[in-house]
Amino acid sequence: MLKQKALRKILVTTFAVFILFVLYLIPDIQPTNRLNPVTEVEYVDELNTNVVYLLSNDRYLVKAHLLLEGNDTLSKAKSIVKTLTINQNKNLPSGFTGIIPEKTILEEVTFDKGILTLNFNKELLSIDADLEERMVEALVYSLTSLDGVEGITIRVENEVLEALPHRKKPLSSILTTDFGINKVYEFSQKDDIHKVVVYYLLENDDTYYVPVTKYVNDSRDKIEIIIDNLSSSYIYQPNLTSFLDREASLLNYEISDGLMILEFNDHLFDGNQKVLEEVLYTISYSVFDNYDVNEVLFQVGEESVFKQLRTELP
Repeated sequence: MLKQKALRKILVTTFAVFILFVLYLIPDIQPTNRLNPVTEVEYVDELNTNVVYLLSNDRYLVKAHLLLEGNDTLSKAKSIVKTLTINQNKNLPSGFTGIIPEKTILEEVTFDKGILTLNFNKELLSIDADLEERMVEALVYSLTSLDGVEGITIRVENEVLEALPHRKKPLSSILTTDFGINKVYEFSQKDDIHKVVVYYLLENDDTYYVPVTKYVNDSRDKIEIIIDNLSSSYIYQPNLTSFLDREASLLNYEISDGLMILEFNDHLFDGNQKVLEEVLYTISYSVFDNYDVNEVLFQVGEESVFKQLRTELP
């Protein structure tokens, strides 16, 4: 019996020594080989923010700022056309869409002496009749927002598009922003018609700016028409708004060396004695679309309250 116990102890001791020997031979199994990821920062300089006029649910063309591919004019132009084509850009803001028919293909685009020439396949002509003019407006305003682009020429299968497909309204061979956008006709007689662009606000998930080209029998200076429209208690365009107080009044204005000075009464301020950003921008956008100036100085009485540069507008 004692012999058996002694033998058992020898076996246990031998096994324990063997286990310790094996553990000694095995490398340290502590998790010392931690992950050391290499952080690489990829600078994407092929994406730039640019203005694109998208179609809203209310069928207005709305000024939006989107990322575009490329750094040169041709690459950006292709990116804009792609964005304006239905279902070609999945990252548009909620409530907005492209307007060019889905199967439209931009076959070729060239740029020479400030004019972009776009050659489409015939699917461009399948646009709905009630959207055909909006489509041209979207192309003109979006593409002329590119630096150096003064106008565009639209071709379909190498032929200049001389008229709207359905209504046959004639089109110039070179289209500029003189074509207008979100057009509204508010004249009662065909003589003495004047065109003025007024920017309003469209509130969706965010606040967007909407240019409306108005044709009116009003011979006053355009800035007077702009302020009257923005301060009106009733805006004729549904779902568009203005934050300019209805009691706001333009007391005086002058243009000198690319600067427009606007003098208001104290109703330019809100209840907190501040001027709302939306008020400054709707007026400034409107001024820059109607006048060849680069700065707008806002005054209340003789006190300067804000200066807006064309190049610093969002």
